[in-house]
Order: sequence, then C-alpha cells, then structure tokens
Amino acid sequence: MKQSWAGKALVTLAVLVLSAPAAAQEDALKDLPGYVDFGELQSFYGEPKVMINIGGMLLSFMTAATKDDPEATELLNGLKGIRVNVFETGGELAPAMDQLQQVKNLLAGQNWEPIVQVNEDDEQVQIFMKADGEGMQGLTVMAVNAEEAVFVNILGQIDPEKIGEVMEKFDVEID
Repeated sequence: MKQSWAGKALVTLAVLVLSAPAAAQEDALKDLPGYVDFGELQSFYGEPKVMINIGGMLLSFMTAATKDDPEATELLNGLKGIRVNVFETGGELAPAMDQLQQVKNLLAGQNWEPIVQVNEDDEQVQIFMKADGEGMQGLTVMAVNAEEAVFVNILGQIDPEKIGEVMEKFDVEID
C-alpha cells in the first residue's frame, strides 16, 4: 500500500514528537552535578538494546504513582534523573572496556568516589558515587562483559538507607 505525502509527514511528525522528550530529558540532566557523559558506543555497537532517560515530568509521574509506598516516594522525591544504556557487545569487549576506562578516569578527576571495582580480564564492574555534605548527588554503575555493556547514571539526592529499604520491600537481593 502506497503511503501519501500527508501520511509520511504525519509519521515523521509523530517520530519527532516522541523522540524529542528523550533528547530533552538528556539535555535537561546534563547540568546536574551527578550527570556522567558515557560517550558514544552507538557507532560501534549500534542502537542500545535498552535506553532509559527519565527525568522531570516523567519522574514526577512515577513519584505520584508510589504514593501508597512512603519509602519509595521519599527515594523518588530526591531523584532528578535516571539514565540507563545497555549495548550488546557480541564478544567485542575492547570498545566498551576503553569507554569504561575513559569514564572511570574522568570520574576520578571530578572527585567521584569509587565504591566497587571488579577488574577481571573478561569482565569489569565499576560503581562510583558523587557526594556532598548532605548525601549522594549521583551514582554511576558501569559493567562490561562478553554479552553486554551496561552504563547507569542516577542523579539527585540519593539516601543509601532508602535505597536499601525499597529494595528490601520489593525482595531485591544483591549477591
């Protein structure tokens, strides 16, 4: 079936409208103290298999949806943004490992504190936090193995005790 120019224009407009919030979310988060630029892995791995950019209005909706759970509400109230990028590595570790090392060096130069580091030949995990006098302003998790490269950035005031309470409430265990 041949699509008319009006149909093509409508589809193009819909794509632009739906993609603009994700780009706007990313831009709005860049000025926050807990923001981390993970660089560009799309040129090597293609589109991420998971990409999440939550901030502003969407985070407010999520907070409102947790009104029956005071711990979750309190945790979400302090957050300014959540960013997740997961790429399939297909066994090609070098680009992701290089990017992880570049980000690790950048964070060390910006006074982020390393809290977990696993350095093995075929797997790396790095967790950093940025803190001020009132608590954490950001948390960054980077993990690379033969299957995937995961880059997570949580921005805003993060109370570690609240994260633990919420995870316990939802039976989330970290081994």
